[in-house]
Amino acid sequence: MLERLSVSASPEALETALAAPTDIGGVASLLSDLAPLGVDVSAVDPLVEAMARGAAIKRELLRAAGGGLSSQQVADALGITRQGVDKRRRRRGLLAVPSGSGEFLYPACQFTSDGVIQGLKGTLRAFQVRNPWTQLSALLPAAGLGGRTILEALQAGNAARAVAVAASFGAQGG
Repeated sequence: MLERLSVSASPEALETALAAPTDIGGVASLLSDLAPLGVDVSAVDPLVEAMARGAAIKRELLRAAGGGLSSQQVADALGITRQGVDKRRRRRGLLAVPSGSGEFLYPACQFTSDGVIQGLKGTLRAFQVRNPWTQLSALLPAAGLGGRTILEALQAGNAARAVAVAASFGAQGG
């Protein structure tokens, strides 16, 4: 499959795919670049275009969030064990997105030099939507906060407003 796709790809698309930090990201990048060019990637799988777009969106979300930290990096930064990090994730005190390899990545935007952004735990627990990628996407774009993001509201000390917006996210199809 990769051989068939690489024949259709431009050198630039191949270079971008090979430069991706993960193999899966590289494949998603290649599929994403080929889909608009009319290459029939649906011959590989009818949902492959949608999956490639989804992978590209996830990569962009993580980039916009300042990247992803490993459990060990978070443990070191917070001065706790990896088990403590995992416990906080399970209790919805830290946001983590699955990496696809069984590990989790913790978006860097939720941390400050002093630890975790104050009010984050309450905001994460207020979400009706449990999908971490959806939660991350809600934290980043402006959403009912006068052009500010949920994270910016938390950083400014307005946890009550951030919690209210998070609680309403996903309600009534929003």
